[in-house]
Amino acid sequence: MADRVVLDAHAVLAFLGGEPGSVEVDNVLRAGEPWMTLVNLGEVASVLERSSGRGAADEVWANLRAETRPGGVPIRWLEIDVELVRRAADIKSDGAMTYAEAFAAGAASLLGCPVLTGDPEFRVAEAAGVAVRWIGRSS
Repeated sequence: MADRVVLDAHAVLAFLGGEPGSVEVDNVLRAGEPWMTLVNLGEVASVLERSSGRGAADEVWANLRAETRPGGVPIRWLEIDVELVRRAADIKSDGAMTYAEAFAAGAASLLGCPVLTGDPEFRVAEAAGVAVRWIGRSS
């Protein structure tokens, strides 16, 4: 069975930067069942554009949105609908996490799978009952 997870922007940026946890993200992108929301992809694009320019952000955007990805599986996209927005708002109300992060947590909650991240703000989502699979931590 495929490794179903929701990718948070932190996980994608760790992968792109070769940071701790990047191998786990790479494994999911190669042979797992990765999910994202466009809100979280937008967060990735904004960070990349600020640090590396619009061209780099556009390149990553196109790669992650591609229906076929060389050396990897396509990312599945959870539609942003009333249910997801309400779930994200509910999770965000529990504590200090960004609204974009709450979308990743809400998506994981609705899909019944973990969110893949190394961002400590996801402790809020974890406390709210969302499964979190942590990257970049030593065992």
